[in-house]
Amino acid sequence: MNITSRLRGFFSNHAPRASAMFRRRSSTTRTAATVHTLPDELLLHIFSTIANDPTTNPVTISIITHVCTHWRQIAIADGSLWTRIILTFPVYPRHISFVVACLARSANYPLNILLDFRDPAWDWNEDTHSFRWQDMEPILRLLLVHVQRWRRFDLLTDTWLPIFTFLWYTRRVESAPMLETLSLSRCNLYLAARGQIFQPVSLRQPIQLFGGIALQRLRSVSLIGVHIDWKQPSLRNLTHLELKYQASDVMPTLEQFESIFNACPCLLRLAIYGWGPILDPSTPLQRARLCLPNLATFSFGFLHVPYSLRLLSLLSFPSLKELVLEDVSRVVTPIDVLDASPLIHWLASPNQPTTNQSTAPFPLHRLHSVELHGTRCRAAEMASFFHRLASLIRLGFYDTSDDLLCLLIPPSNIYHQGDMGQGSLCPQLRELHCQDMDPDAVINVLSSRAAMRSLPPLQKASIDFVRKSSPSLDSPTHTRLINAGIEIQGKSGSDSSESGSPTSV
Repeated sequence: MNITSRLRGFFSNHAPRASAMFRRRSSTTRTAATVHTLPDELLLHIFSTIANDPTTNPVTISIITHVCTHWRQIAIADGSLWTRIILTFPVYPRHISFVVACLARSANYPLNILLDFRDPAWDWNEDTHSFRWQDMEPILRLLLVHVQRWRRFDLLTDTWLPIFTFLWYTRRVESAPMLETLSLSRCNLYLAARGQIFQPVSLRQPIQLFGGIALQRLRSVSLIGVHIDWKQPSLRNLTHLELKYQASDVMPTLEQFESIFNACPCLLRLAIYGWGPILDPSTPLQRARLCLPNLATFSFGFLHVPYSLRLLSLLSFPSLKELVLEDVSRVVTPIDVLDASPLIHWLASPNQPTTNQSTAPFPLHRLHSVELHGTRCRAAEMASFFHRLASLIRLGFYDTSDDLLCLLIPPSNIYHQGDMGQGSLCPQLRELHCQDMDPDAVINVLSSRAAMRSLPPLQKASIDFVRKSSPSLDSPTHTRLINAGIEIQGKSGSDSSESGSPTSV
């Protein structure tokens, strides 16, 4: 248990007994003096530790105000303790009252706002969702009064109407000088399916983000299932950009996409899941047309291999250090079986339009980290891909074929090498992280590489069980994993503790 949990538990236990404790002050003089004579600075530091812990509900801080008058005065007087605004479904009047109190007590401090109106019991009918635009409107009116103090704003919904309401009401905002991070998520991944058009059609018309004003401090934008009017100055000077699970018919044109890239020359992290710009299959494309010279991390969720190949051929990331590849078709269209072999082959082949490796669009030889999520591919193509990863330090396999993991076994330990070539793949590998993979395959990779003196030993290895149950504590497999130095995460079928969290979208 971390210190924040202990502090939170202490105050949670103290609050109900506060009145009784003070009535018995004479019989508990030593205890009361110990707790209630702490310096104000130390108390405030403790309160701040609780209030700023992102894993806690901000309501926790209100417990402090009910312990005693002195603590209440200290907590209410410091506006920084009340800057986290969180509302989740279902929203009750007492929740709104707490938000009103936070807005008042936070004074002029920047606000971090999280609105999560997803309903686990939703039946996927847009018209029957319990959270409507009429519920969103008064919440936005309340928060927009303080838009000058927004620093971070996260909105998660199941349907489009609450997102539309946000875009509609914020289009009149004149400025948001403190806004640094914006995340809008319509959590309906199936709208990204091939051939699926945006729904509801009547609200398809794009709206400018914050009316198209320039947001000077905005650096991180995440649009998941959310489209905007793409020809506007709001998406400028970003360092982080996520475009995920959009309906293909509301994505930007290639020219608009290029304008966004040109306006964000310092972009460091980019994620595209599903569809990027609208590409005409009959139009010849200029290779490496879209360049981000400083991009360090690229996460790519592919849904349609021919489209993905055309998109990748347009991209140039000469400073790339981290690459994440994920087969999102397994979520969006689970019936389809997608073979990523052409995609992996393209990445591994000499596809670069320049012979100068220092300016290669995808410099695989300089990558430090690669993650493969649900990627299905022929072993030969993946072996060629791994062969290019000469500087790779960290490799992650998440719900991927065990056969691809076994490619990391040095050739001398492979009985049927076929035409995989000679030499060990990923010779600089230091970390291996696996999820829902065969434990024996993971152990075999570690032990075989450890036996090769020419390879550096793996410094960190882990296996996370999310969809599968981990081996029980008394099983031989669990013992072998521990003896091999592999960290085990997740829960077994007989374990009641929380399991590892699945990869977020």
